Amino acid sequence: MQLIVFLLVSWINLASATTIAIIDTGFDLDHDFLKPKILAEEISITPSLKEFHGWNFHDNSHLKEPVIKDQSLLQEILLYRNLRAKGHKEGLSPSEFEWFKKKSADKDFQDKVKIFKRHSHGTFVAGIALREGENIQLFPIRGLHIPSPVIAVNDSTASESVSLKGKTPEEKFNEEIKNSEDRVIKKFSKICRYLALNKIDIVNASYGITYKNITSKFREKFKELTNNEIDEPRLQSIVKKYFDNIEKRTIKIILKYPKMLFIFSAGNSGINNDEFPHYPSKVRLPNTISVGAMNGDFLASFSNYGFRHVDIGAPGVAILSLVPKAYSHDGRDLYSPSSGTSMAAPYVSNLAAQILNTNNLLRPQDMKRIIMETGDEKEHLKSKLISGSIVNNHKAIKAALLSRDLDLNQAIALAKTGLIPMEDSISIGQPQAVGADALEKKVFDSFPKEISPQELEEIQSTNEESLQSSDPKTEKPDNLNRPLSIVPVVPSSDVDQAPSNQNGELSPQPSEEKRPSSSQSESQPQQTLDLGSEPSSP
Repeated sequence: MQLIVFLLVSWINLASATTIAIIDTGFDLDHDFLKPKILAEEISITPSLKEFHGWNFHDNSHLKEPVIKDQSLLQEILLYRNLRAKGHKEGLSPSEFEWFKKKSADKDFQDKVKIFKRHSHGTFVAGIALREGENIQLFPIRGLHIPSPVIAVNDSTASESVSLKGKTPEEKFNEEIKNSEDRVIKKFSKICRYLALNKIDIVNASYGITYKNITSKFREKFKELTNNEIDEPRLQSIVKKYFDNIEKRTIKIILKYPKMLFIFSAGNSGINNDEFPHYPSKVRLPNTISVGAMNGDFLASFSNYGFRHVDIGAPGVAILSLVPKAYSHDGRDLYSPSSGTSMAAPYVSNLAAQILNTNNLLRPQDMKRIIMETGDEKEHLKSKLISGSIVNNHKAIKAALLSRDLDLNQAIALAKTGLIPMEDSISIGQPQAVGADALEKKVFDSFPKEISPQELEEIQSTNEESLQSSDPKTEKPDNLNRPLSIVPVVPSSDVDQAPSNQNGELSPQPSEEKRPSSSQSESQPQQTLDLGSEPSSP
C-alpha cells in the first residue's frame, strides 16, 4: 500500500511539474545535470501549424566541442572571470589588479572572453533556473539571431526584406527600420506561440535590445545610406518611436498568453530604463516581471534600474552555475560564478517555479504579486525599483503555501509578519530556500584571497605581446569563472551565471553584458539593419 501511495504521489508530482522556458543561446542540452530536466515533449506539425515548418528545434552540435580549445587560454579566461567577480565583491590585490588590467587591454583576449561567454550563457542561465527546488523542468529555445543555436527557431521570415531598389536614401532608411521592427515582432510572436502549444508556465528572457546599441546602429545605417550625419534630435526621436512600436506590438502578443509569466532581465548598461528604453523589459503587464541585479543589499553598479520599468532586484553578482561539459577535461561537472541581470532573471524564474509548485492554482499575476510584495524593502531602492525591494525566497514561498487556505491578500500579509514558522519542507521533495548571503559566502570562501605574482606569471601566455593599459574602472567585472583545476561544490540552491549575447533583432544581449558583443555584428557586412540584442551579463 505504501508503495502505491509513493508511486501515486510521484506521478502527481511529475505530472504537475512547472516548466521554465529559457530563450537563450549556448545551451548544453546533453549536460548530465540538465538533460533529465529538459522537457522532451514536442508538437506534431499539422496543417494548422504550418508556421513551424522549417523550424529546427534540435541542432545542438555547437556544444559538442568547446570554442576555446587551448587549455592555457581557457585557464586565463576562467581566472579573468573570477577576478571580475571578485572585483565586484571585495576588490583585488595589487598583483591581481595589474594582471586584470593587462588582460582588459588585450583586444584579442577580450574577444575570446566574449566568445566563451556566448557559447556558455544559456547553460549558465539554465543552471540558475534549477538552482533549488524539485519538480522543475526546462524548455530551452533559441529564437534569437545568433550563430550558435540552442534549440533553434530558424524563422525564414527573418531573411525576408522589402526590395529597396528605386527608393531614395531616406526611404531606404525608413524601410530598414520598419523591417527591423517586423523581424523582432515576428520572431517573438512565433516563439510565444510555440511555448503556449507546449503549455509553458514561466518564460525566462535573459537578453535585451539596448538603447545604446539601437542608437549606434541607426546612426551608422543613416550614414551608410545617405552619406550624411543624422541630426541628433531627429535620431533620438526615431529611436524612441522604434522602442514605442516594438513595445506596443509585444504587449499585444503577450496579452494573448495570460497563462504564462514572462521574466525579463533589465539590462547591464547601468542606466535608467525609464529614460533609456530596454526591450523587452520595457513591457509592463500583470504577467511580466523586469529584474535588476543586486550586489548584496545594493543595486549592482552595472544593473539597469527604473522606478517605472524595473520591478524588483535579485542576486546578480558572483552567482554560481554550470559550465558546458565540453570544457571539462576530466568529465567532472564544472561550475563558475557569473554576474549580470542575466543571472538575476533566472533566479526569479526559479522562485516563481517554486511558488507555482507550492500552489498550482496561482495565476501569473498572483505569482508576480507574491514576489513583488514579499520582498525585503530598502529605502535606497524606492527610487530605483517599482517594488523598492529585493526578492525574499522564504517569505514568497511561505505566502504561496498559505495561499492554499487563505485569501491571497491575507497569505501575503501573514507571510511578511514572520509569525508563522516555515516547515523544513514546504512541498514534496522541495528543499527550503537558501539565503543569497550564505551562498555568496560559500562561493567566495573557495576563492584564493590573493594570487601571487609568481602564480600570475605561470598562467600568462609565453608569446604575450605588448599591451596597452586601460582603466579597469571602465571594465565592469563580468563573470566569475574559477580555474578548471578547482571545482567547487555547488549548493543545490544557487547557480548564477553570465549573460547570453545575441545580435540581431531578437537577439537581445544578455543582461550581464554591459556592451553588445562586437564579434557578431562586425564579423560580416550588414545587408539589413541588424539591431543587436544582448544577453544580460556585465
